[in-house]
Amino acid sequence: MSQSPAFRPLPFLVEAHAEPLPGPRLQKLRRAALLARERFVQEGPVAAVATCELVTFPYPALFAFSGASLSPAPYVMLTHRMQVVQFVDTEGVRRTLLFNPTDYERSQTAPFYHSLRERYGPFLSDKLMSTRRGTVRGHLASLGLTPADVDYLAFDHLHLQDLRGWLGGGGATAYFPRARLLVQREEWDAVKEPHPLQAVWSVPGGADVPDERVVCLEGDTWLGVGAALLFTPGHTRGNMSLAVATSREVFVTSENGVATESYTPLLSAIPGVRRFAEQMGWEVVLNGNTREDSLAQYSSMVVEKLFAGPSAVERSFINCHPSSVLTAHLLAPGFAPTIVLPAPNFGDVRPTPANRRAA
Repeated sequence: MSQSPAFRPLPFLVEAHAEPLPGPRLQKLRRAALLARERFVQEGPVAAVATCELVTFPYPALFAFSGASLSPAPYVMLTHRMQVVQFVDTEGVRRTLLFNPTDYERSQTAPFYHSLRERYGPFLSDKLMSTRRGTVRGHLASLGLTPADVDYLAFDHLHLQDLRGWLGGGGATAYFPRARLLVQREEWDAVKEPHPLQAVWSVPGGADVPDERVVCLEGDTWLGVGAALLFTPGHTRGNMSLAVATSREVFVTSENGVATESYTPLLSAIPGVRRFAEQMGWEVVLNGNTREDSLAQYSSMVVEKLFAGPSAVERSFINCHPSSVLTAHLLAPGFAPTIVLPAPNFGDVRPTPANRRAA
């Protein structure tokens, strides 16, 4: 494994995670999330963040809201997005992180989507059920960045990810000459030898990259001014979420929920969701395709909710932005999102000449 950069842990959360019982742990995490958020925003805003749409794709409706929604449609449509984040680290250097830079062409070899493509055929799969909105390469070019500008890659979790095109391995040449993968140690260990319930979402061999390109993290990590990776286990054991502070608000990006209203289900207009949340007494509704640990996922969503706080645009809703966000589509009647908040965008992303010279 690569030597860890000089990142700091976020305060308060480590102690709360250490509580062995899930009920008391949730209560400790509530308090810790608010304290950690307060400390996080005190240092000031992130240098820049830009959100880039990659692809719209089908996802089983049964999973999206844990069976709460009522619709005859078998699938919802989600739009997967990448964040380009620039932050100043502890050494005063401006760094560039790509969060969820999914190589979606390679992702199609994961067993779930491979079988879906075989069922519907390439025409329906490529022309009707999915929409390519941009590529990682194209978005970087439009922002004036080259692969040499990128210091780090990170994903909320490693479902559907094939890292070899970005980092090398398996005969592939690395597209990013300097970038290292930031990943929770539990996530990295699991993707190497997945359980059958995990394997259906895993690209075979997708994590076979050189060890020196991987940095394993241990919990909540403060990357630099205005940027952090929250340890939010549940959807997978090593799930994590991006948090960025701007001058107005805090954004949290996560796969634990598929819509902003997953965090405020009592405000949802999607048939069934509000009634389900009221009946169960739940304050969040999980994205439930794997449920590696549903108790932890619920608690993680509460942490995300408190850490993000309300949207500066619509304060009734929480400023949580799914990495794959629910999208209105003709093939998914009844699944239009109640609200779509403005995506995380702040400051000016710019090239880093020193990084280019180093590459």
